[in-house]
Amino acid sequence: MQLQDRVALVTGAGRGIGKAIALRFAREGADVGVFDLDEASARSTADEITALGRRAVHRAVDVADGEQVQAAVGQVADELGRLDICVNNAGFAKAQPFLEMTHENWDRHLKVHLYGSFFCAQAAAREMVRRRFGRIVNIASVAGLMGPIDLAAYGAAKSGVIGMTRAAALELADHGITVNAIAPGPIETELLRVWSAEALRERAKHQPVARLGAVEEIAHAALFLASAESGYINGTTLVIDGGAVGAGAYMVEKYRRRKAGA
Repeated sequence: MQLQDRVALVTGAGRGIGKAIALRFAREGADVGVFDLDEASARSTADEITALGRRAVHRAVDVADGEQVQAAVGQVADELGRLDICVNNAGFAKAQPFLEMTHENWDRHLKVHLYGSFFCAQAAAREMVRRRFGRIVNIASVAGLMGPIDLAAYGAAKSGVIGMTRAAALELADHGITVNAIAPGPIETELLRVWSAEALRERAKHQPVARLGAVEEIAHAALFLASAESGYINGTTLVIDGGAVGAGAYMVEKYRRRKAGA
């Protein structure tokens, strides 16, 4: 197994992408620290991990609180004996038009996504330097690479995560720690299921591969970046979006031709 006897920490692991990553890591031999704002969700994921025969520690953590993060990361390292991998996945999104966006909404996006990723990465790296090995994977978004509608705060925060990834990769490389990011496109999670089934089908047609992504596909990429085999990959952002960013404005013509063909 690719992560045999490694210890991983995954934030926002109570559901969606974070849960898929935590469970995939456990299936590959890792013990896992599970952070989520909702304690019941964190416990549920931890129970599934222990059912797979691996150890798990769960904590209700607001990653925007640096002192809370530092204490919780230390507890995971103490209880599981070490910390080798950190996946910063915790996040949220609240859409508001730019002209109507409140300061509170802007602040919360930056604190959860950008501050939270920094707090967790820094606390984890302090544990990793002791063994001169570490893998930090930050979950960014294609919204950090192009302008999202009604999600300026989310896009700005995710752009910051990408920038922080590059800076941390440079500084931590001498300690045997790599830092990379994953930028998912639209993934079928609870956040998207607020849309109607018809709206989701139509959204998928705007992707070059004509479907939404699955959480397991993000987990697969996170597993690779967390493994020993990814040691020469550092400071990069892996886009997993079915080709949407690569297609750019040409996707408009692709969509027109699909509609015409139908």
